[in-house]
Amino acid sequence: MNAKIILFLAIICSILTITDKTIQANEHQLDKHIVEEFGLEFALNYLKASRVHDEMWELIPRSPEGELMHPTYYGGHFICKKGKFNFNIVGSLMAEAKNGVFAELFTRDVVQIRAVDFSHQELTAMLDVIYRFVSDNPDSELKIVTWGIDSPRNKVVVQMQEYSSEKKALFERDVVGSPMVVLEEGQPVKTLVPRGFEQSEQEMAVVSDNIKHFQAGMRIFIGTSGFSAGYPAERGRDAGFVTALHGLPLDEELVRLGQPNGPIIGVVTAPIRNEGSVDGAFISLQQSIIDKTIDNKTLIHSDMRPAQGMILTSVSTPPDGVTRVQRNIVVSNTHFNADFGGGLVLTNLIQTTGDALYGESGGLVFRPVGNDAQVKGVIVGSDSDSVKGEHMFFSWAGDINSKINVTQP
Repeated sequence: MNAKIILFLAIICSILTITDKTIQANEHQLDKHIVEEFGLEFALNYLKASRVHDEMWELIPRSPEGELMHPTYYGGHFICKKGKFNFNIVGSLMAEAKNGVFAELFTRDVVQIRAVDFSHQELTAMLDVIYRFVSDNPDSELKIVTWGIDSPRNKVVVQMQEYSSEKKALFERDVVGSPMVVLEEGQPVKTLVPRGFEQSEQEMAVVSDNIKHFQAGMRIFIGTSGFSAGYPAERGRDAGFVTALHGLPLDEELVRLGQPNGPIIGVVTAPIRNEGSVDGAFISLQQSIIDKTIDNKTLIHSDMRPAQGMILTSVSTPPDGVTRVQRNIVVSNTHFNADFGGGLVLTNLIQTTGDALYGESGGLVFRPVGNDAQVKGVIVGSDSDSVKGEHMFFSWAGDINSKINVTQP
């Protein structure tokens, strides 16, 4: 059998495989890309696990101010590699949990209950302990770069540069010594520092076509710094959208489409300079309208923080032009904290798989649910050990909206 025949048969087999997975996805009302990437068994479990997640979120008690009040027996949750929903329950409080607010969810066939040592309250309190140390000791020889909750391990994982047994002893002496904490080697992270781009006449023609009606993820410029557009929002009577800002000095508040001298589409009216969990800004539109859909899905507001293991989608424009890039990404840490150096510490970001490049900051992150796209936030940064990292992270829309006082239509 010659090489051409073998290649032809391989192409036919590939087409049949893709077609079969498309049929499976349609039959079960699943997202095709999830079936293609993770398999039918995972996709079926994931669909049910996602529903459990949404129901669980509604069951968590709230304070009069609307703050989540997690039960003392609750130790977190995540979606595992088989697509199943895992509840972490403090072992000594298992009996109380089985009579608590999540009791009915425990009976679902897609739910797995895990006995753990530490509650969610204890884990988040430990994050605060480490945050205070990092903030108060910017010149510490520990060189802590990231820390966050690892739900499958029910631990707080702290990563530092040049980790050693000596650094471990120093951490336990100066910060905290606790079985709740795992120490690891880590690499610095970075916000995707904006920089200018040059674009061709052909690319500028695309810009001109989109000035009146543009979409999330498109290239925008503030001065000579390039970003990607985020999600539609409103602030008082102003309509516009949210993007990242990275503490950019606002000598120039005008926002242009496509390139530094492109058409003006709006102005920065609510900047946030890397504060707490928020890296964001509100852009008030002047002569453009941002599309409130993505892939024929309606962009909607959602108060639900994504779970570890949840599959999301990001949309942004890398530095090669105006062509938007869409990625399917998986949440790897829901409470990602990082010291970026120079006194900049951001907390409660969400880390995902995938990579992002300069100019993609501010791009939209959403969760596809049926005909809707639940807005989850805007891209902030990536790993910094190479040009393209293995992870990226974003500011959660819930924190941004509260901080800069915007609402989503």
